[in-house]
Amino acid sequence: MIKHVLFDGKEAIQASNDYLQLLMIPSFGSNVISLIDKKTGKELLVKPDSFEALTENPMLNGIPVLFPPNRIENGTFIFNGITHHFPINEIDKHHIHGFVYDQPWQVMNEKEEQGVVTIQTMIQLDQPAIYKGASIQLTYELDGAVLRQTATVKNSGDEPFPWGIGYHTSFLFDEKHSSFSLTKKSQWLLTEEAIPTGEQVSGEPMKEISLQAMPLDDAYAAFDEGNEAVMHNRETGCTVTYRTDSAFKHWVIYNGNGKEGFVCPEPYTCITNAFNMNLSPEETGLRILMPGEEDTVRTEIEVIS
Repeated sequence: MIKHVLFDGKEAIQASNDYLQLLMIPSFGSNVISLIDKKTGKELLVKPDSFEALTENPMLNGIPVLFPPNRIENGTFIFNGITHHFPINEIDKHHIHGFVYDQPWQVMNEKEEQGVVTIQTMIQLDQPAIYKGASIQLTYELDGAVLRQTATVKNSGDEPFPWGIGYHTSFLFDEKHSSFSLTKKSQWLLTEEAIPTGEQVSGEPMKEISLQAMPLDDAYAAFDEGNEAVMHNRETGCTVTYRTDSAFKHWVIYNGNGKEGFVCPEPYTCITNAFNMNLSPEETGLRILMPGEEDTVRTEIEVIS
């Protein structure tokens, strides 16, 4: 079922099936600000209390779309011999999280077919200049107890561009009663400003660990396939599994001070500051899209309760 509703006076889309119900605001980043497990009636995401709260803290509400994800050191990088400058919007020094998470997206399609509820939105970029002619089509599908996220990036311009995409997905997380698992093959070493040094250290996957009073703002390299973050609440019995395809080569995990009732498993196709790293695309995940080309990446959230 698809309904057009209002969230604090803003037009929103509510989509639901027998298992899940989502609420999206196309005019603000196409952000899915709510995902409800209909079996228990419980909210799974950090949902803003108002539209003002969403605009004041867009990264810690719902599923913000990051294009490109995380930081570009000093907001500057060189591509094809040209120096590009992105706006400085973090600690008066770096660019962070890209250009689409707070912008209006156009609703392209809404349908219910063979039990699958689908919403498609799209954004066309004109700025910054390197992304002139770039577009992103975002498709959300409710299929049983699964929410699929599909992003198609297209280059309709005249020049190639580097790109990466990610989601700053903010899940509610009861630290006292919940465990966290993550598939990962290594951890990126970071500077004090959370920028990778280029080095990695090996490490075991996280398996049902407690995050209580365990602050995280860490970056990890994912496996080539079978990647997922799993949040299990022992009290409610609810398990949320966030899976990615092989295009998502990295995770950033953020949970504030470990006592705030949320965790953000952030799947990234490219690592933080990949635009400036002297490493291979196989390591960083940085992608180049030539004129006329498009690329599609997928993630999904499964809820079992």
